Amino acid sequence: MSSLGFQSIYRQLNAAGIGTHRAFLPDAWEPLALRWPQERRPILTYEAERPLSSYPVIGLSIAYELEIAGVIRLLEGSGIPLLASARGPRDPIIVGGGPLTFSNPNAALPFVDLLLVGEAEERLPQVLDRLGGAGDRRQRIEAAAELEGVIVGEIDPGRWEPLPEPLRAPKELLPAASAILSPDTELADMFLVEPERGCSRRCTFCVMRGGTSAGGMRILPKERPLALIPEEAKRVGLVGAAVTDLPHLEELVADLVDSGRGVAISSLRADRLTPRFLRDLQRGGYRTITVASDGISERMRLALDRKIHEEDLLRAATLIREHGFHKMKIYEMIGAPGETDADVDELIRFAREIAGIQRLTLTFSTFVAKRNTPLDGQPFLGVKEAEERLRRIREGLAGKVELRPQSPRWAHIEYLLALWGPEAGHAAIQAVHAGGRYADWVRAFAETPHEPRALRHGDEATWARRRGKAAERRQLPVIADA
Repeated sequence: MSSLGFQSIYRQLNAAGIGTHRAFLPDAWEPLALRWPQERRPILTYEAERPLSSYPVIGLSIAYELEIAGVIRLLEGSGIPLLASARGPRDPIIVGGGPLTFSNPNAALPFVDLLLVGEAEERLPQVLDRLGGAGDRRQRIEAAAELEGVIVGEIDPGRWEPLPEPLRAPKELLPAASAILSPDTELADMFLVEPERGCSRRCTFCVMRGGTSAGGMRILPKERPLALIPEEAKRVGLVGAAVTDLPHLEELVADLVDSGRGVAISSLRADRLTPRFLRDLQRGGYRTITVASDGISERMRLALDRKIHEEDLLRAATLIREHGFHKMKIYEMIGAPGETDADVDELIRFAREIAGIQRLTLTFSTFVAKRNTPLDGQPFLGVKEAEERLRRIREGLAGKVELRPQSPRWAHIEYLLALWGPEAGHAAIQAVHAGGRYADWVRAFAETPHEPRALRHGDEATWARRRGKAAERRQLPVIADA
């Protein structure tokens, strides 16, 4: 319910007169590992308390690869035929979309009748119009798939359409904004709104990087998001891929806190923190400042085009301490191509230095190569190797820094889902039915045949044409050591 995309589509469709209700995967069915099948239950919509299976069209918002398990449980648990190819004339039409479509939505194709790739604001009402038109179920699905950015799912066994370029919503349909304020969500009583969309930066691991169909930053004048905030909203979340790059962000935050509201921002860059900005964030309720490093050493940040330097993080730590914040949190990523033990040693040394300035928490994810990025197809570090790397970091920082690592095992499964084609969806069925444990997923992928695919490397052709210093910068190690 705290997803801005989910709320924004809900708002848009209802405002257009297209009656739209909400339904959610039951909390009890969310764990990654779960005995399945559970006892079937009626999954009811929030507004009408009607069974999900009684609706003619169901839209699925899928954020990232591991949510495929939730798709399987939601459909099977509510009595809807799981595979698109098994549905009949009276079954709901399932339309898939969401952030996953910017990288690799192939794993969702076995379960959806239609896939809408990219930003849905302009296209989804047109899809629904065609689905409500003349003809039988298949004819209406095929008619909707004629629209740009829309393809059919696996409505026939083995029918896998090539993925189109992600759609971009016209600027006049922006910004996305919350439809509902509730105290019972992850971001309780917070009104979410976009001050911008997209990102102009070129971090090589990111599917929202500039220069791709998903990337590029669309900046909105501050009056547009401010005009959407309801009087009763006491907390405002500014959401976007690169909010801290907004030229007028300081003025926007100042306006919000001057109005007596709390404020939260989806991403902060260490090199964009200023005394005035931090003072206003503190007035807006911030106690912890979170920034991202991603690469664990200066060399790795340069290789990943992260453009955050050691001096930026040190300066940020000093400013955070001077303004009395409780702690500093830094997002890190281990296992990027070319990373070595020397980079781990540098992280340990540098984290201890920052911890001497400001109380520090490090959160760790394990690198997962994503489609439509320059690092597409790069190998996964390995679960044992990632766990050993985390052990070395933990020992090196014992008692000095709080660590919050994500599981390398589930990063490995995310990697397999991100790498494969639609066969991954069928492997996911086997894994979920076996109980959804890590070993179940590994076994399912090992037993599922799949076709190798050609890599698609973002803007590698552009890099190949570069000369001089730009070309030299690209020669930093990005291939995993043997």
